Amino acid sequence: MSTNTTTWHTIREASMISGLPESTLRYYEQIGIIDPIARDPSSGHRAYSDADLESLSTISCLAATGMPLESMREYLKNRFDGPEGARRQMALLDAQALRLAAKAESIRMQQAYVSFKTLYWRAIAEGREGDAEQLLAENRDIVEKVKRMQIGGKGDGQ
Repeated sequence: MSTNTTTWHTIREASMISGLPESTLRYYEQIGIIDPIARDPSSGHRAYSDADLESLSTISCLAATGMPLESMREYLKNRFDGPEGARRQMALLDAQALRLAAKAESIRMQQAYVSFKTLYWRAIAEGREGDAEQLLAENRDIVEKVKRMQIGGKGDGQ
């Protein structure tokens, strides 16, 4: 018995192992994020190898960070390019870290807005209109920043 036997997995198994929906696996193959998947000669169904599953694990993690598809495609191509590929990987990951930092800042601003509005409505509910007006005056910058997030297309449409 050979120790190099490949274990083949169905798309359902690949989906369960990677955490990516079957439709996403088909889509990623269609647009070239993942290489074409072998087909079972008798059924024509996709047959994922262990190596395919390793790639899907990487893809699943990159997708979880919100990395753009084009960056994911490039990341997967760079994996086997030695030191030069490693430098390109670092640049892709640095760019993703910046996107995540901007998103985190956006979330912090949204949290600040929600906290301030909670205090505002608590003051209204308790009949402290003067305190409520003062909160509005003191937090105009937060309101403006949150508005700009929406106008600039950086918000989540909330």
